[in-house]
Amino acid sequence: MTILEEIAACEDLVTRVRVLTGEDADVARRADRTPIAKSDCTYYCPDAATAERCIQSLRESDERLRNRPEELMLWDWQCTYWEAESSNSNGGGTVLLGVAWYDRAFFDDRRDAWFGAMHQRIYKDLGIPLEDITVTHWQLIAS
Repeated sequence: MTILEEIAACEDLVTRVRVLTGEDADVARRADRTPIAKSDCTYYCPDAATAERCIQSLRESDERLRNRPEELMLWDWQCTYWEAESSNSNGGGTVLLGVAWYDRAFFDDRRDAWFGAMHQRIYKDLGIPLEDITVTHWQLIAS
């Protein structure tokens, strides 16, 4: 059996669907910037309505971000994905996204913004409790 045949036969296969394109899949958007750090974020959504609100909120945030002047582009969204939870009859699952950081001082200052009061209000409005959110930061090791 080939690897692809083995994958196709998996009953617990998870499908990841890209719902928003970010700087990691858009060469023009990234331009000549080089990320110095990355944050991986996950948002567990217990039902389809919560997932829809989360993805729509990220889409609106992305539109605002891309309308800022170039000199303020110290970070950018990476692609956003949706993973449906096959056992969830309410249509829930996980939204996954990344953040690319281009400026070390800005990253050091803002990397925990996801935990601040403004973001906590957003999560509450979306219906996503803090315990259903994970953020993991990664930094580029200079050679």
